Amino acid sequence: MNSHVYLAKHLLELSKNSSDNIIKLQALLRCVEELAIYKYKIDDSMENYQKITINFIKNDKELYDLYSIVLDLIFYYLLGGENINVSEIEEKINEKINQIKEI
Repeated sequence: MNSHVYLAKHLLELSKNSSDNIIKLQALLRCVEELAIYKYKIDDSMENYQKITINFIKNDKELYDLYSIVLDLIFYYLLGGENINVSEIEEKINEKINQIKEI
């Protein structure tokens, strides 16, 4: 299994098992980034790989939709929304991970 797929899968599990909304949201955001790194074979040893990863996400409709939902949830939470529901986005990310043939 590719290390980025492995990390994405475990970040998703972290989100599902955590009771802390900040940890849930950060894990989901990073999970989508790991999926992009895997999909586009981004060299994460490069100095600015994070910026490159975000640019790939912006140009990928599926990944951008997931990333955008997580960002919206983060902003909602920061604006005082105590009751956030991440189960739907967790399921969408899980479906994306399960589409990868290396699993």
